[in-house]
Amino acid sequence: MFSLFKVPLYYVQIKKNSFSIRSVKDAKTIVFDATTPFSSDRLLVAEFKVAEKLLTKALASFSKSLLRPTLIMHPLELVGETLSEVEEQILRELALSAGAYKVKFWLGEPLDDHDLQ
Repeated sequence: MFSLFKVPLYYVQIKKNSFSIRSVKDAKTIVFDATTPFSSDRLLVAEFKVAEKLLTKALASFSKSLLRPTLIMHPLELVGETLSEVEEQILRELALSAGAYKVKFWLGEPLDDHDLQ
């Protein structure tokens, strides 16, 4: 009965000027490439508004639910072994301003469907 209220979960892999978003519920992945770059040589998200607009559009194409999703943000480039406070804050603000309810971070090898359950 309460499964109708299950919060959507999306796995977001971030590369330079690109988001790859996977819906955990239906195992559907779509890649969204920026027509206007949001990355620079030093920063994965250098142009916040451009990245925000693309991520918002990407999430809208997935979610028909009124519930705001949880996002697992996984930067794949331009990141060391850990996220700095600034990098974490940028990614958190990006996810929340694009419509996320909750944000989690992942560093390491890409997650597969089994890991995301």
